[in-house]
Parts: sequence; structure tokens; C-alpha cells
Amino acid sequence: MTTQEQESPTKKSGTVIKESYYEPHYLALEKQRLWPRAWQMACREEELTEAGNYITYDIGDESIVIVRSPAGKLNAFYNVCQHRGRRLARGCGTAQRLRCPFHGWQWDLDGKNVFVTQRDDWGDELNEDEIRLKPVQCDTWGGFVFVNLAPDCEPLETYLGEAAKTLAPFQLDKMRFRWRKWLIMPCNWKIALEAFNEGYHVNVTHFRLAQYGATTFHVSRTHGIHSMFGPLGAKGTQQPQTITPTTANAPKQVAEFYGYLKKALDSNMTDTILESARHVAENAPNDLPRAQAFQQTFQMAMQDDDARGVSWPKLTSEQLLAGGTDWHIFPNMVLLPMATNCLGYRARPNGDDPNTCIFEVYQLERFPEGKAPRQVENLRNDDIYDEAFWGEILLQDFQQMEGTHRGLKSASYQGPRLNPIQEKPISNFHRVYQEYLSRP
Repeated sequence: MTTQEQESPTKKSGTVIKESYYEPHYLALEKQRLWPRAWQMACREEELTEAGNYITYDIGDESIVIVRSPAGKLNAFYNVCQHRGRRLARGCGTAQRLRCPFHGWQWDLDGKNVFVTQRDDWGDELNEDEIRLKPVQCDTWGGFVFVNLAPDCEPLETYLGEAAKTLAPFQLDKMRFRWRKWLIMPCNWKIALEAFNEGYHVNVTHFRLAQYGATTFHVSRTHGIHSMFGPLGAKGTQQPQTITPTTANAPKQVAEFYGYLKKALDSNMTDTILESARHVAENAPNDLPRAQAFQQTFQMAMQDDDARGVSWPKLTSEQLLAGGTDWHIFPNMVLLPMATNCLGYRARPNGDDPNTCIFEVYQLERFPEGKAPRQVENLRNDDIYDEAFWGEILLQDFQQMEGTHRGLKSASYQGPRLNPIQEKPISNFHRVYQEYLSRP
């Protein structure tokens, strides 16, 4: 790499630099110029409901601890002892104080130092302000807790911009974890993220979905630093439902579709919707039109959910269309929002290895008041061929991610050529990525 390339990663505006996926130089630049400046989703609010609840979020060389104070405020601090630099907390838990396990120094949940072992040894040398835990900007949106390491960063609401406004009607803050999974993925974090940022791959990678008429074409939109995609209808308008029946029995096919999603992904649907679709298939005439099969399924699901204490948001057709299929919240968050559930992804670097990443998948869902699981374990499984654990659809994505990371290192490959209509989120991501890395 030349000296000029080391100073600035940008080769040409709008292009993707293939070396950014695997050269350590880019990982180092990300640590310096991306992760300390961007708002990042750290956890969900429901993980921090009681005073003393804490959770750690690690990114690059930094670790952040987010904690609920006795007054109910969410505080975020650098997770490091101001004595010798030892990390204070690990994972998640509950504590009245944050205590260093090395020498026993302690801080309250607002970051004030409240105990120094054998304090008299220091005399007047310790300054109270200097030994406070160092704060990190913290805010919430949609039930998610975000952090930003830059003390002078723009407000989270401004950062999210149109993405937050468009997704607001889905009321993500009223959803809770139903399941969580993660793994060390054999690819760079950007490859993992981009696998879910376009619909261009769906009919080939997820070939079984084609049996249920998965859309063959997607449109994508950019919203500043964020982006989204959704299916394109015959008249050039996005449609919230894209299944085209291949048989005359549309109700049966709708039920089979949701049954397949349950088995192969366990997301983009709920058990209520699945049971409603099966009921419609058993009782509706075989020649019921597709649109009516979906309409009856959702009407029944709404009624059944309402009876068990789950209210659907009142989404207009315009809001559904604007919500599309998939949103990328820069830098490392992907959401697939629906009325009563949301599939989410998060990708992060794995230490100093640009060839692997930490990849997380989770399902959010609406539950009756007080009936959401209190704790949902984040299960790890690094086997990208374990279909029983991951389901067919995710494994199809995972194996493409691994193969892409291996292939792009070839000397014969110059770099990605992106579909200007369907892969716009990826080009937008790299535009913003390069802008961050180019700032001193």
C-alpha cells in the first residue's frame, strides 16, 4: 500500500475498496475514525430495567458499561478503572457499585468514586474529578440503547434522521426479545452486514422462497447515511406482501409459506400469524384470491392477538410501503420491521482479526403486558452448517458470506460491481464508510 493510500482510503467516490475487507490497515483506521464517532446500538432497554442492571458493549479496543442508576437514568461509562486501567465489568449483571477486581476501588452508578483501598496512602494526591469514571454519550430510540464515544457528537435523533421517522409507526420500543443467537463469523464485519443490505440475492441464495413466489426485483432507497430496500410491484411501487401463488390454492400456499418461515428462520412471522394462516387454509375455499387469503390471515391474527393482550400498531398502507423490507442503520445495525415482530442483525470486528467478526441475530416480538421473557439467553454457535440451530435461511446467507470473503482476496478480482438499483444500500454504506475513514 502506498503512502497516499495509507493517508486516505478513498480511491474513487462511490466505489468499494476490496482491501478494506481484509487489510489490517483498514481495521486500524476503523478503530481511530469510525467507531469512536458513530452512534452504535449497544443493547435493549429491557436488559436494564432495574437499578443496578448493567451490560457491557465492546467495540475495537474499547469497552463501555451501560448501567441503570437508582434514579432510573441510563448512564454509560468507559469500562476501565481509573487506577491501573483494569476493566471493571464483564458481560451483564446487577450491582450496587462498580468494583475493580484488581485493587478494590469502587464507583457508584453515576460514576463517582466512592472507595479507594487504603485511601490515606495518597494524601491529597487524588482529584475527585480525575478519578470519576469517564462518561460516554448515551441515548435511546425504539427500545434500543445507543452509545457514542465522541463527547461533541450530534444528537441521536439527528443522526437517525429519516430512518427513525419512517420506523416510528412500527413501535419497536414495544417489542421484546424472543430469541438471540451469535457466532464468530469467518468473514469481515462489513461482508456480514452487506449480506443483509440488498434483496438482489434472495431468489438465488434463498431458492426455496421462490417456491412461494418471492419477489424477483427490489428497489432500494438511501436516507442520508442510512438506507433500505423493499420489493418492487408491477407499477413501480413497493408492496408489503410479495408472494405470488404457483398453485390455484392460495390459502394453502400462504399457510405453507409461514410454516416454512417458522422452520427455516423462526422470524418474519409469529406463531399467531402461522396458526391463523393454517386456519384460513383449512376453512377457506381453494379458489380464494391471494390478497383475500392474506387479509383473512391478518384479520384473524389481529383478533387472536388482541384477545391475548397484544395490540397491533395501526399502520397505514403508506407506512407499510415506506417501511419496506430491510433497513441499514449506519454503521452496523440491520432491522427487518413488521407489525408485530422484527428481525435484527449486528456485526462488529472481532478483535484485531479483519478476517472474522462477531455477528448477532435476534427476534423482537410483541408480547402481552408482563408476559415477555424476563431473560433471553444469547446463544452461541460458530457452526455455519448447523441447520438445526440456525435454520436453513440463515445458513444460506452465512455460507455466502464465508465464500465472499475468501473470493474477494483473489488477485483476479478488482472489487464489487454493484447493481445501481437493487444494491444501492451497499454503495451508500461504503460512501459513508470512506467519509468517516478519510476524516483525520
